[in-house]
Amino acid sequence: RGRVGIYDRICFIFRVLGGLAVASNPSPYYGALGLVVAAVAGCGWLVSLGVSFVSLVLVMVYFGGM
Repeated sequence: RGRVGIYDRICFIFRVLGGLAVASNPSPYYGALGLVVAAVAGCGWLVSLGVSFVSLVLVMVYFGGM
């Protein structure tokens, strides 16, 4: 797939926003929200690449550790 779709761009934007939310050192609640946004966006990006099982495992491990 040579073209970048709108879904990939949205996932990238949310991953960057989630990373910025964590890096800006906010209160713990907003930092956790930033981590959740970045994790879900990253897993959405993995789904768009076709590795949905790995994405599901990563989300379950991440949310299980929270």
